[in-house]
Parts: sequence; C-alpha cells; structure tokens
Amino acid sequence: MGLTLFFIVAAIAVLSALGVIFNKNVVHSALSLLVNFGTLAFFYFMLNAQFLGIAQILVYAGAIVVLFLFVVMLIGADLGEPIGSWLNGRNLFLIALGLVLLTVIGTAVFENVVLGSPGDFTPEVTAESGQTQAIATVLFTDHVLSFQLVAVLLSVGIIGVVWLAQHQQRQKFRNVVAVLDSAWAEPAQRQGTDLLRVNWLKKPSPFDFDWVEIVQASDEEVERFVAMVRSDTDRWRLSRYPQMSCLVAKEARLSDKTVDLLRDTFGEVKLNQDPLLLPSALKQPELATA
Repeated sequence: MGLTLFFIVAAIAVLSALGVIFNKNVVHSALSLLVNFGTLAFFYFMLNAQFLGIAQILVYAGAIVVLFLFVVMLIGADLGEPIGSWLNGRNLFLIALGLVLLTVIGTAVFENVVLGSPGDFTPEVTAESGQTQAIATVLFTDHVLSFQLVAVLLSVGIIGVVWLAQHQQRQKFRNVVAVLDSAWAEPAQRQGTDLLRVNWLKKPSPFDFDWVEIVQASDEEVERFVAMVRSDTDRWRLSRYPQMSCLVAKEARLSDKTVDLLRDTFGEVKLNQDPLLLPSALKQPELATA
C-alpha cells in the first residue's frame, strides 16, 4: 500500500513540475509549483521527517509561492518574450543536460555509491531530543552563516521586486495612442501621467497601444501600419486589435480601399473626426485651425 501511494504521489509531483515549465500562464505555473511543493512535503512525512514536512509547507508552499505571486502582481503576468516553439536548439540542449543529470543521480542512488558520513545525531539521539531541536542545533551553530545569507538573499529579492515595480509604474501610462501624422515631427508626446501619444511614422515598430488616430498619412503609410498590425506575433495585442477604435481625421483623405482595410483590422473606424474632438486633444495648432 505504501509503495503504491508513493508512486501515485510521485506521478503527481512529476506532472506538477511539468506544469510549472510548460504552462504559458504565470499564475497557473505558480499553482503547479504549489502542488509540487505539497507532494515534496508528503514525501518528508513518509520518511518520518515531520519537521521538514511542516517547514516545506510553511516556507515553500506558503511563503515562496506567495512571493512569486507577489512578483506577478507587482510587475505583471505578461512578461517575457513570446515563445513560438519549444523545439529549438537551446531547449534541446537543456533537455540533454537534464537527462545526463538524471542518469548520474539514478546511478548514484541505485548503485549506492553515495554513502555519506554518519553524523552525531543518530535515530536514538533524535528520538530523545526531538527533530526540531536537533535541526535547530545544527542550523544555528554549524550553519548559522548560511542561514543568515539566505535571509539576506530573500530580502534583496523583495527589494529588487519593489524597485522594478516602481520603475515600471513610472514608465507606464494608462492610455497609449498610435498616431499617424506626417506633419508631426516629434516621435512621442506625453500629457500628464495618463496619456502617451506615439507617432508610428517616427517609430514604425510594434508596441502596445489602446487606439489609433490617423491625422495626416498617405494610403501607403496606412497600409504599412495595417500590415505591421496583422503580422504582429504578440497574441495579447492580436486579441485587442479587433476591439480597438480607429479615428480618422478630416485631413487624412484616405481612399475607400484603405478605409475598408482599416475596418477589416480594427473593431470600429470613425471617419472625418475633428482633431479637437479626438480623445487625445493634443493635435498640432495648424491642424486645429484647419
């Protein structure tokens, strides 16, 4: 019965570890890690190491997973580069290294080549003083420096997360507008802390934006912009384009073909908008009087 239970929990541990690696959602990966930590605590209980099992639950399944979620909430879950395929040279190299490590560990365990040296705390001494007292004696005497360095490492990690979150908040805007305006010489314009207008003609590359404003642009420039949007590899941005608004000013004078192309790309296209009535309300003076 015990061996069957071990294999069941071991299978859950392996599947949850794979879930940590292959989940595309950061929160789901953290929850899979929580399950994995729980199975490790169960293994400690099976080995009659109750203190380590409780420490595994309190420290790792509790504090460490909460720290990971704390990082996700502060910095955001949409970090990292988009992964097109798992089958690449780097991942194959890491898989090969993992297989080598697994082979070495398996050989050491099954051939019993790792004997170790007997310690002072025999099962009789541990049973007499208790596991907690025995571990605390070693931890706060022989390994007290290592214990303090771990505490410093965790503190540095928390400080770094808070700094990154504050730095990102300073650089983040509530609304970003992609503007196509050939008469606008600046690459970007900021109003307060809530709005940033980026001239795509000066920065013809993908970036996150909330809506589009076309003030003065030729059909060819608009077509290049639409081609960039449609070839975007970011899934999150691709899901937002059909819900966005595209506001076209009176000065744009786009052809019907280009307007149809915009309608096929964005959720709503509003034509002949007065520049002063656009949501940004930051048009050039000469456009406002036109």
